[in-house]
Amino acid sequence: MKSKLFKKHKKRVEKVREFTGKNAIFVIMAIVALVFLFSNILSKSDTPPKENQAVITEEIESENPVTDSKIEPFRFYFIDLIILVGGGGVCVVMILRERRKTKEELK
Repeated sequence: MKSKLFKKHKKRVEKVREFTGKNAIFVIMAIVALVFLFSNILSKSDTPPKENQAVITEEIESENPVTDSKIEPFRFYFIDLIILVGGGGVCVVMILRERRKTKEELK
């Protein structure tokens, strides 16, 4: 049973190596994004605010109470549409390529 699992694992490793070899830019972008996300998570500190900061924030909050009428609704900008269409288009193209590959493999 271990030999079957080992063979399957070897096949998966080969597929990953082929993918990373073909898509080096994608892998680099993914690594940079992960480093950025982890650095943001790790840089957060849980130190409590100083007394002066707490007093200042309390004064600001008491002077400018937030009401529901001041909260603006979500705005959908044109660049959001461009990003959604571009990202969706890339996903559709990749899905169609994968479908074509699987059809060719089945033949």
